[in-house]
Amino acid sequence: MTKLLLLISVCCLIHTTSFPQGKWSMGFTMASRSEWRQYQDSYQYLFKGSGQGFSFGGSLAYQHNEKWRWETGLFSTPYSNTVGVYYNEPGYRRMLNRPVMYVSHTNTLEIPLKAIYSTPLKWRNIQINVVAGFNTYLLAENINSQGYAGLPAIPVSPAPPTNLSVVYNDRNLSKVNFSLEAGGEAFWKLSERFHFIYRLSGRVGFIEMVEMQGDYRTGDNLTLSPDKIYPFRVVSRGSALHHTFSLRFVMGRKKWKENWWEDED
Repeated sequence: MTKLLLLISVCCLIHTTSFPQGKWSMGFTMASRSEWRQYQDSYQYLFKGSGQGFSFGGSLAYQHNEKWRWETGLFSTPYSNTVGVYYNEPGYRRMLNRPVMYVSHTNTLEIPLKAIYSTPLKWRNIQINVVAGFNTYLLAENINSQGYAGLPAIPVSPAPPTNLSVVYNDRNLSKVNFSLEAGGEAFWKLSERFHFIYRLSGRVGFIEMVEMQGDYRTGDNLTLSPDKIYPFRVVSRGSALHHTFSLRFVMGRKKWKENWWEDED
């Protein structure tokens, strides 16, 4: 992915002198991604908070006119493939609102196609825009792993009287996925060459791409004779909330006035 981003960057810079300034821009983009997954957990032992990850890559944009801008790029976007577990029986209360564990991710190569519409809303030099897009995800690695007791439990109060372990299997269900995106952005023109963008958007995925399936077990002897075995299944479709930050560089040579009266009132 890094080589592809570098190739696009070099090609764009080679053609920089061919473009009038203001039409094409490119830059680095990073997003904080809160993933919404589907849970099948009849006994409610799983922590159903959103999986947190970070997406990053390069963006390329074309300003079609004063109202419309088109964007694409290449990104490394993670899908969560672990869960948090806690002892959820009557009389016990979860002590934390997040799992105390390392959240593992599976990387995908994301190719977005977005349309941005400039609204009349403006505050100082910050323009408020509307964003809609279609995103394609390509699985960057195959998953087929199993684990036992690899996921620590979230502490509860009072301390549970039994042990708690997890047996699971991670695997990919599809190598390709798609999502629709909608949201808004704040466009800040730092200078003639540099722009900064903050974007808040939601995505809805179409295809089940990453699955974690297994069971959690309670009891004094989890290896030989657990007291209870509860099955679960967690699936990632690519649905998520994105907080996106992007620094853009406007390409092209500066367009000089051919006559002294141009751009005059």
